[in-house]
Amino acid sequence: MNSSNRNNVTRARSVGALLLAGALVAGCGGRSSSPPAKSAQTIAPITAAEKAEVVEAREQRDAQRSWCNYLSALYLRAAEGAKAWPRYEQCIEVTTTASPKMLKRTAECSLTALQQFKGDPFTAEYAAQVSRCGADAIEAMVVTQSELAPFVATICGRMSTCGNVGYAECREGLEEGLGPHLERAIGAINTRGRAQLRACLKGAACDELGAQITSCLEPLMEGLLWLPG
Repeated sequence: MNSSNRNNVTRARSVGALLLAGALVAGCGGRSSSPPAKSAQTIAPITAAEKAEVVEAREQRDAQRSWCNYLSALYLRAAEGAKAWPRYEQCIEVTTTASPKMLKRTAECSLTALQQFKGDPFTAEYAAQVSRCGADAIEAMVVTQSELAPFVATICGRMSTCGNVGYAECREGLEEGLGPHLERAIGAINTRGRAQLRACLKGAACDELGAQITSCLEPLMEGLLWLPG
């Protein structure tokens, strides 16, 4: 091979080596490049129901604290020399079935009654006076038709399934008879209590259904107010 041909081969090899090196560099650069960033996950907006739950939880804690303040005042009134009620912290952690409005109304009324009462509050006289606070609070509770409707539907649906009475007849009779009492009871209990009531009504046996409706309500109404055992 003459010198001219050897020079051409050398240049060709050099060019080939440069092209190969360039390809390798490009390839490595492509593999080392960062993958495209993933788009941030879309956070679902808070629903109206969730907002309502947050508001009720806050109101529930505030109402329970008001009730505990009353119980604390009652304890300090009776325990001479005491500076604090030892069960206050336990009390404020309790969540009963009472609706916030009913609980706060009862607490404020009870505290006012205690402050106005002269003498020993652990008497029948004071008990009769303060018991009216709970009764008046329940009496004042009202619910909308949309709040009442699910319970009417559950009761009448159950009665219709049992064959006791037709749905339309049940609804008419319930709204005229038990309706006002059921309305006040539902108004007195909170969302958790209402869920428990509906679950109990759905599972009621067909025998003596009216008595079972009452038995579903009784434990919820008895659990409206927390008292230290």
